[in-house]
Amino acid sequence: MVSPTRADQTSKKRVQTGIALSPTALCAADIRLRNSADRTWQATLEAPPQENGHWPSLTSALADLARTLGVTQGALAISLMPPFTEVRRLELPPLKPDELQRVLARNASRYFVSGKTPQIVGASETGKRVRGAATSVVAAATSARLIGAIRAAAEQTGWTIDVMAPAESAWAAAALALWPAFARQSSFALVAHDDRTDLLSIIDGRLVNVRRFRSGAADAPMIADTVGPAAHIGVLGSPRPRRELAAALSGLGVNALSPTGEWTATAERPDQTAAQFAGRDIGPTLRSEETLRVEASQARRLTWMMTGAAAVLFAISGGIELWGLHHQLARVRAERDRIRPEIASTMVGRTTVEATYQQLAMLNSIERSAPQWSSIIASLTDALPDDAHLMALRTRDDSVIVDGVADHAARVFNALEKADQLTGVKSAAAVRREIQEGGSDALEHFVIAARVTHTGTPTTTPAGNPTPRTDR
Repeated sequence: MVSPTRADQTSKKRVQTGIALSPTALCAADIRLRNSADRTWQATLEAPPQENGHWPSLTSALADLARTLGVTQGALAISLMPPFTEVRRLELPPLKPDELQRVLARNASRYFVSGKTPQIVGASETGKRVRGAATSVVAAATSARLIGAIRAAAEQTGWTIDVMAPAESAWAAAALALWPAFARQSSFALVAHDDRTDLLSIIDGRLVNVRRFRSGAADAPMIADTVGPAAHIGVLGSPRPRRELAAALSGLGVNALSPTGEWTATAERPDQTAAQFAGRDIGPTLRSEETLRVEASQARRLTWMMTGAAAVLFAISGGIELWGLHHQLARVRAERDRIRPEIASTMVGRTTVEATYQQLAMLNSIERSAPQWSSIIASLTDALPDDAHLMALRTRDDSVIVDGVADHAARVFNALEKADQLTGVKSAAAVRREIQEGGSDALEHFVIAARVTHTGTPTTTPAGNPTPRTDR
């Protein structure tokens, strides 16, 4: 198989050479085979020896292929033609993929008719896993001796085998290329050979089953019953048995599509088709225990690499976040330094305003608590009897001392006790009778003390400490 759009599994720039290998022939497909119109190359082989692990004719054919392509280190994708492989559908316990591989390899005689000798196996799941349910797989097996002979021949001639799979996987891939709609629905592909007919079941672009029938139209009724009249089915392979089968199915009400487009000529040769589409990940691939160990090692290495990369990215992201934080803090500090003079002047002004308001509030409080002496003097004047005269008026805090003379000091005392704004009226000194200047009658000299009640009228200045305006 060689498709110019398919990347090699081990090197993105390396071109794979697809080969279909049968006991008697090798068919190679490569875009570099310009001497052939269909870019294929054929070689006749002798059957592999049974007594040792070497295949001389294959070694010679691979050496000739390398010279034809002009390569010394080539990559192969190999499709093994029947009867080299046995492919069947199996129902296995719910195991992991690598565990499935090992179970099949160690119990090959239980699952495969040809599994009496050591086998190399492969399996691909036919659908999504269901927890606790059996796993349905399409499994393939081939002789470990044969695989060893093929690998030895490839190593001796400078080839590296990238992938090895049964031809059924390549034919399923060819069906998807011939009829692209098959990738989106349940469908069937018939591969007509001179000695048999292979029925491939494809669901969601995956090979899910393989069945064998007799060649040509011999088993057409059985095939029609298997696929049903409404099935999406395509037929490829050798022209004569293919036409016979298509005609028989048409008579049974089953419409089988024939190849069209760029792969029409290729589809007439099953071996050429298997070479052209070798290595496609449609069905099972053959993997040895050593291959499993290598893949597990590569997976662990990749996991560690990804873990290390994630740790590095985490550290880098943390560093970037920390740098961003410091950068923002630096900008905040710079902005604070820029506005500090304005804030300082604003705070000085606010402090001054607050101090002024506090002083105003204190004065307001003192003013409210201070006696209103004008009204008190007026009250005293109104309360004194007509014969009383004030000579002195002394005040201290909320106390007032009245010094005067009257005909009768007792009436003055009684009058002041009844005054509205005075309380605690008492004599501050002994009453003395004194003769007045000019020889008039003697009058009583009194000194009376009293406290002023707080009945002052509040001013319009609000009490408390108003909040000063800080907007400037």
